[in-house]
Amino acid sequence: MKEKFDNFWVGLVLGLVVPFIAFFGVYKWVNRTNSILEFIEKLSSWGVQTTVFLWCILPIAFVFALFYFLHWDNAAKGVVFPTMIYTIVLLILDM
Repeated sequence: MKEKFDNFWVGLVLGLVVPFIAFFGVYKWVNRTNSILEFIEKLSSWGVQTTVFLWCILPIAFVFALFYFLHWDNAAKGVVFPTMIYTIVLLILDM
């Protein structure tokens, strides 16, 4: 099983998808009536948009830790790249 999932591309895809799944979970948990765009506008008007996006990136750390403890180094390397991209985007949004 290690040969199948210890792949850079598996880590890259998970690193890209997990924050969106986390954001959708936050959206469904907090919001009942607004569309996603209205929800993002509401977060922006409250001044917590960057904070919510930052918390949605946090699950990537759990994916990285899982790969690290399973010794799936190639998949862990794939998770690091989207994490850096998301972090840079959040720094730009926060300015």
